[in-house]
Amino acid sequence: MFARTSTVLTIGVATLGLLATTAGAAPTYAVTATVPVGQTPMQVAVAPNGAVAYATNSGANSVSVIDTATNAVTATVPVGGGPTGIAVAPNGARAFVVNTADRTVSVIDTATNTVAATIPVGEFALAVAVSADGAHAYVTNGVESTVSVIDTATNTVTATVPVGAFPIQLATNGTHVYVTNSSDNTVTVIDTATTTVVDTIPVASHPSAVTATDDRAYVRSGAEMSVIDVATNTVTATFGVDGTMGGAAVTGDGNTLYVVDSEGGAVTVFDPGTNAEVTSLAVGGSAGGVAVSADGARAYATSQNDDTIATITRAPGDATLPR
Repeated sequence: MFARTSTVLTIGVATLGLLATTAGAAPTYAVTATVPVGQTPMQVAVAPNGAVAYATNSGANSVSVIDTATNAVTATVPVGGGPTGIAVAPNGARAFVVNTADRTVSVIDTATNTVAATIPVGEFALAVAVSADGAHAYVTNGVESTVSVIDTATNTVTATVPVGAFPIQLATNGTHVYVTNSSDNTVTVIDTATTTVVDTIPVASHPSAVTATDDRAYVRSGAEMSVIDVATNTVTATFGVDGTMGGAAVTGDGNTLYVVDSEGGAVTVFDPGTNAEVTSLAVGGSAGGVAVSADGARAYATSQNDDTIATITRAPGDATLPR
């Protein structure tokens, strides 16, 4: 069960100063930096140690490497055509980039920021996620209604798993992969130990973004978010979100959920304990993907119109956000 954050009250100015120093005060959120990257950034991923973020630039066929301490691009890595999804291995040594136009995955050696391998996958490959042990990467192939399973030691596809109709996004937790099938309104659950489908969960129309913890998965269907109990693979709640398009990311502690409002150029922050909106932050036009650092302190969101990455900082209620 997730811990609830404190309730925000309407109070006087004098009391506000006292509340700011009181333990247990609600976290605060702010956009603390905006980083120029390449043309049409689609998705973003964060290294496990939080030191680097990677953004796929679909219009430039490249990946921008961002130093999160300075919020500056330190390298630009050429990849395949139309890069979209990206994920970083748990040890941080490799980043996996889906090149939708080329039907390939580029494997970036993060020590040298060079492409170490290129792996053929399926048609309209879009999203990628890496297993908790780093042994496999999973890629959605929309047209073929499959997921390619990549052995990360050999950089080869070792299995192809049939899923629902037109899978577009996926997420992993410690034991399973959750795949959103946009054309048949389901989520396919793949057991990572056996690489087999163990369940299919009905959700609302045209599911897209998905993010997961060890307890719950969150699936976006337009302006609705479904909450899935991963122990029973059932939808236990739904709630409304701003906009109808954009990514979603939940912190590892399960205490903060970020949902992109692409049409509004914003990221909405939710409290998963109550499924209530906490705040909305402007991040730039046609916002797309969002990712969180492992410690939950920062989130990063893409602006496809502005060619930027917004850095969102979460601070405890008794802390001061950096300026």
